[in-house]
Amino acid sequence: MADYMIVTEGLTATESPEAVENLSDYFEAVVRRVAADAETGDRVFVSPGNSFGHSKSEEDYAAEFLQKLRPDLQIFVPANVRDRTYLDTFDNARVLRIGLKREKLWPLGEVILYCNQPHSRRSRAMFQFCGFRVERVVGCRPETVSRDIAPRLWFYNYPPVQFLYESATLVYDSCRFIVWKVSGSP
Repeated sequence: MADYMIVTEGLTATESPEAVENLSDYFEAVVRRVAADAETGDRVFVSPGNSFGHSKSEEDYAAEFLQKLRPDLQIFVPANVRDRTYLDTFDNARVLRIGLKREKLWPLGEVILYCNQPHSRRSRAMFQFCGFRVERVVGCRPETVSRDIAPRLWFYNYPPVQFLYESATLVYDSCRFIVWKVSGSP
């Protein structure tokens, strides 16, 4: 049995009644890849994310969609753990860890981390910094992009810009990790 970890990858610019239609094309590609790779009974942990003005957060839409695709998987979405208005990649890992501790599931064994391909390096670093044992990272990309992504994530549509963004935020998140570690936070 394997443990899979999904890093949230954005919602659409506007809300739809269908869960899949609220996931950005990038995030849908991640969820579909986990659904294709996982085996019956595997555990899937969805990191806490953001709502981008929708009625639910990224992790809720992803879990709902994944459950429809693969009802045979054990899907874990932490509840009531958000401690900031906007969660970035460091927070995705940090807050998921808090949720796992609350549910007495921490520590986990090795996990396979799934995220948007340009987000792979930063995702691996932040999850490892937060104590996750990352066996490997599976970077995903959509075949086509047809839905408008939430305006906050506009750079996803421009790979060179996203590369620069990921490099800068890797430094930023690393600094946040150091402060978190020095402060002795859980």
